[in-house]
Amino acid sequence: MERMRDLAADTIGFMNDIHSFEREKRRGDGHNLIAVLRRERGCSWQEATDEAYRMTIACLDEYLELQERVPQMCDELRLDEAERDRVRMGVEAIQHWINGNYEWALTSGRYAAAKEGAVATAELAGRGSVDDLLTV
Repeated sequence: MERMRDLAADTIGFMNDIHSFEREKRRGDGHNLIAVLRRERGCSWQEATDEAYRMTIACLDEYLELQERVPQMCDELRLDEAERDRVRMGVEAIQHWINGNYEWALTSGRYAAAKEGAVATAELAGRGSVDDLLTV
């Protein structure tokens, strides 16, 4: 269960960096996973992106393998129904955490490029990026 939680955290972190890469690259942020992989491995942006994606899929694959073993773990530990329900709720919570983060990234606009409207106008006027609001 701890490994599943850790894999979920890594998956979410990796997905966030993949989603935010273009925005962070424009800002010159070198702490994004893709930028770190490119710098540390001396590879191209595409190779670093491919590796970040591979790492994300590897975490998800391992998570799914462990999830499949949960019923066997419950049997081995001789958990009663109430304990199995708590384990099931824990697994579901991790699933919701991963899915919720993914859905949020796709729908929130947090990672969308500003192309029109007040945000783009402010950036073009030299007032800085919307990202700067997070550091004020």
